[in-house]
Amino acid sequence: MTRLAFVALLCAAAGDARAQQPLTIPAPRGMLSDFAGVVTAERAQQIEALAQFVRAKGGGEIAVVTLPDLAGRDVAEVALQIGREWKVGANAGVGDARRNAGVVVLVVPKESSADGRGYINIQTGQGVEGFIPDAVAGDIRREAVPYLQQADYASALLLITLRISERYATEFGFSLDSAGVPRAGRSRNARGTPKGVSPILALIVFVGLVLLSGRGSRGGGAGRSGCAGFILGQLIGQALGGRGGGFGGGGGGGGFGGFGGGGGFSGGGSSGSW
Repeated sequence: MTRLAFVALLCAAAGDARAQQPLTIPAPRGMLSDFAGVVTAERAQQIEALAQFVRAKGGGEIAVVTLPDLAGRDVAEVALQIGREWKVGANAGVGDARRNAGVVVLVVPKESSADGRGYINIQTGQGVEGFIPDAVAGDIRREAVPYLQQADYASALLLITLRISERYATEFGFSLDSAGVPRAGRSRNARGTPKGVSPILALIVFVGLVLLSGRGSRGGGAGRSGCAGFILGQLIGQALGGRGGGFGGGGGGGGFGGFGGGGGFSGGGSSGSW
């Protein structure tokens, strides 16, 4: 009986060892490696061009990856493996801000995942943990969730790449204005107002606030105030919605010569599933 138990234990250990074998990750195709085949050609060009722009301007590297399945592995472990095997982030000297300044964005679509769930991980290299801490990586991931839930993986990855690029631009002191960045995805400026807001929209907001304030201060004006608020919301929505939907613009990239040789990842970032 003892011998049988020992043999069973060995078999179980062997099974666990097989389950923990690393995935075989293909060689990168570029800054974007769409192994799951879920990114449209237009979005692929935009993501590639934006990531290449960030690398050229600041030396940081963003590896955007899709895989059809994780083969039972944890999404964060696989993203960490990709970052280390591909050596994402520059192999710069100590004290150089570009040292290990890499990020891996990994998405596994639920449509191809063996367990029917989708997975995402934003894996941050040691060189970016100061300006993309785990909390910020989590915020970026959550902002993309609506796109992921709608299986619009191309837009989700473009949005994530844009948000990460904005962090690189701030840290390394360059502008994304000449990067062909999609207008609809641009973040707010330092004053909290969306860039490109028209004077008409600003006037609508101002007048609406005055109306709401005046009616709300009188007795019995709750119904009228609610109506005014509804109308204001509709006007603002129409003004914002009239700027052309989705993401626009973008450009292509040239040949890919591999990542910078860093690969310094310690497991920071943010994961999620849907």
